[in-house]
Amino acid sequence: MGETGTIELARRAGATGLAVLGLAGGLTVFSAFTVLVCLGGAVGLYTSLPRRKPPTGAVQPRWRPSIFTSDLIGFSVGIPLFTAAFAGAGLMPGSAGLWFLLLLLPAGLSIPVFMIAVRQETSWIRFFGNGFEVTELGRVIRVRYTDLARVELKLRNVRGTLDWAAAMLGAEKAVVLLGGSGASTALTFRRKDGSTFIISTEAIPDLERIFIDMDRAGIDLPAGLSERGKRRIRRVREKLYGKVAPKESFMPLPPEMPRTVREGLELLARQRSGQRSGQQALQQAGASGAQGQTRSRAGL
Repeated sequence: MGETGTIELARRAGATGLAVLGLAGGLTVFSAFTVLVCLGGAVGLYTSLPRRKPPTGAVQPRWRPSIFTSDLIGFSVGIPLFTAAFAGAGLMPGSAGLWFLLLLLPAGLSIPVFMIAVRQETSWIRFFGNGFEVTELGRVIRVRYTDLARVELKLRNVRGTLDWAAAMLGAEKAVVLLGGSGASTALTFRRKDGSTFIISTEAIPDLERIFIDMDRAGIDLPAGLSERGKRRIRRVREKLYGKVAPKESFMPLPPEMPRTVREGLELLARQRSGQRSGQQALQQAGASGAQGQTRSRAGL
C-alpha cells in the first residue's frame, strides 16, 4: 500500500475511533460536551483532510456503489458494533461483559469495507503512447506494451455485490478496476511476469487510440476483437504512422553474426588474425618479388 492509501485508510479508521470513543465514553464516564467534541473531531477528520485527485488524463470506472456509500456502510457497521462491544464490556459486571467483546468480530467487517472505499478513491489508470500507468492504493505501476504477453477483450459478468467486493479487494498480482456488479466489457492486460490488470472499457474514452498504440508497438490486438475491427485499426495505424513490418518479416541473425559477447570477441580475434596473416602474405609476396627483380638485374 502506498502513502496515499495509508492516509485514506487512517482517515476512516481515525474517524471511526473518535466516534466510538465519544459514544462509548458517553455511556460510561464522559460528559455530554466531551462526547460532542469527539463526534465533531470524527466528522472533521473525515471531511477536512485534503484528498488526492486523479491526475489529468487518468480514468476511473463509475463506481457502484459510490465511494461515499461504501464509507457510509463501513461507518454503519463499525461504529455501533465497536461502541456496543466496549461499552458493554465496561458496564456489565463480571464475565458477562466479556460476551460483549464477541461483537468485535462482526465489527471487524468494517475494515474490508473501508479497504474497498480506499481502493475506489486511490485507484485509476492512465494511458500513454507506449504503455499505461496503474495507480492502486497509492502504488504506481508502469507497464510498457512490449512487456505484455497477452491482451483480452471480453464480457465479464460479476454476480452480486459480494463477488464484486471480492474482486475489488484484489489478489497478489491482480489489479481490478470494475465499476460494480453486473455485466461489463473489460480489457485484460497480462504481463509476462504473470501480473494481470483488468479495467472496464466503459471507463476508457478513446479505446481505439489504445489499440492503435498497441498495434504500433507490435503487440497482437486483443483476443475478442473482431477481424473487421482489427483490420480497421491497422488501416488507421498505417494512415497515421505508415506500414510497420510484421514480426514474421524480421530475419534471424546470420551464422557469422555474434549472438553473445564471447562469440563477438572470438569473431573479432579471428578477423584480426586473418588480417595479420594477410599482411604477412603480402609482405612475403613483396619480398619474393624484390628478390626476383634483383636476380634479373644480376643476370643482365
